Amino acid sequence: MPLPLTREIEECRAHAAHCARQAKSTARPDIREDFRRLEQNWLQLARSYELAQQITSPGTKSDSRNDSDPQHSELA
Repeated sequence: MPLPLTREIEECRAHAAHCARQAKSTARPDIREDFRRLEQNWLQLARSYELAQQITSPGTKSDSRNDSDPQHSELA
């Protein structure tokens, strides 16, 4: 059974928040942009972990297809 990724998600968001603070506090535009990119990368990683957690969690479907819907049925 996969381990919950909650801790990893929280850590990614904490890193993103740190990068956002650093971006606001620096006077150099090039460094500010670097921190903003890092912030976005951390947030994207958090979203990836969230998606992985949804896919692997019991009771959730791995896709958005509704098998009881005849339009999405392979037999339709």
